[in-house]
Amino acid sequence: MNEKMRVLELLEAGKITADEAAKLLEALGSSKLMSKETRENVEEKLHQFAKDVNKFAKECGCKMKEFYKAAEPKIKKASQTALEKAAAALDSLAHNIGDSLEKSEAACCDENCTCNNDDAPKPN
Repeated sequence: MNEKMRVLELLEAGKITADEAAKLLEALGSSKLMSKETRENVEEKLHQFAKDVNKFAKECGCKMKEFYKAAEPKIKKASQTALEKAAAALDSLAHNIGDSLEKSEAACCDENCTCNNDDAPKPN
């Protein structure tokens, strides 16, 4: 196989860049410029590569859009569940604190309680 064709195959396979291909072809040609046919072939391959990359990017965009559409309701549901559980936990905490305060007040209202002692000094 001709070395120039090998360089073009490497370029086509994406194993080297167009700049690398040009340098290799130039080196193989003993500092001769690429032929018009070779240059057109390289340009055609680069154009096809750019089209393939563009197609790939569009397909990725479509897949991401599909993924988001599928994930959005699940994310909303998980967020709602988390909010509901947090609200329930706060309600429970408030209820427990209220119960504790009521018990403290009830325990404080016997005759031995000093918290409402009429003998305690009163502020002026």
